[in-house]
Amino acid sequence: MHRASRSVALLIFAAALIPVALRAEENPRRAGVDSVRAAFWNIRWFPGGRPSASRGEENRQIRSVQSEITKLDAEVIGFQEVRDWDSAALAVQPLPGFKVDVCSNFPPREGQTETQQVAIVSSLLPMSAWAESWQTGRAITPPRGFAFAAYEIAPQHLLLVYAVHLKSNRGELVEDVAIREESIRQLRLHMADMEDAYGRLGKLTWLVGGDFNTAPDDRRFAAENSTRSLTNNGFSWIWENVPMDRRVTMPPDARFPAACFDHIFFRGAKLKKAEVVATSEKSSDHRAIRAEFEL
Repeated sequence: MHRASRSVALLIFAAALIPVALRAEENPRRAGVDSVRAAFWNIRWFPGGRPSASRGEENRQIRSVQSEITKLDAEVIGFQEVRDWDSAALAVQPLPGFKVDVCSNFPPREGQTETQQVAIVSSLLPMSAWAESWQTGRAITPPRGFAFAAYEIAPQHLLLVYAVHLKSNRGELVEDVAIREESIRQLRLHMADMEDAYGRLGKLTWLVGGDFNTAPDDRRFAAENSTRSLTNNGFSWIWENVPMDRRVTMPPDARFPAACFDHIFFRGAKLKKAEVVATSEKSSDHRAIRAEFEL
């Protein structure tokens, strides 16, 4: 949907949200809430760990992810590289009260038959949730897209969550950077629409998390403006002033050095704690991340 037509639709959508927001106050679990915990995890082609995985490989990764999912200790979790809605639900089976709020349905990339999706799961009551593919823009069409969910976490206080998985570094660096920058440009346009739609319902707290395949302080991407465009527009980064050895989310391998590609950017809250969760290579090549925010 183009921005102009989407904005018109959102005006209707926002009006319809008002009774939903009032009903959300009936949820006693959120009464007096003063913090929220969120986690993000790229779980590598779940289940199976790779395209065309065998049933045995799928079962091994399922057992590992389910054994570690409680470590995340979060109310909202964003997944990357899940295969579909049912796979996201399978990952959180051990978590009481958790369900899938949204899972994307991106088409396979050219030359591929299997897909990588993004999802948001939670123990909260969503006001609304959906996913969108990135659109063709400035002669570039980024792969995948984003998942979005809105929650009223306290009376007249909304939590807006995005789960993203930006372009990998497999390819020419200049092209990869341009694609990621285009994705974030489109994300910021969507945020502006969401601020119009939800802002009149109360205070907004924003979380944008996932696998960015880049980092604000990684010298390999010194000229890249994707994450910088978020921090230049009022968002804070959970890893600010955290030493690299305490935030490695991708351990080194034979091809690549250790990296911190998994992030949460936030606005409208105060960071209480951020950490890399000690998830194992049996679950994913990415470690999970979690953060707690004071509202």
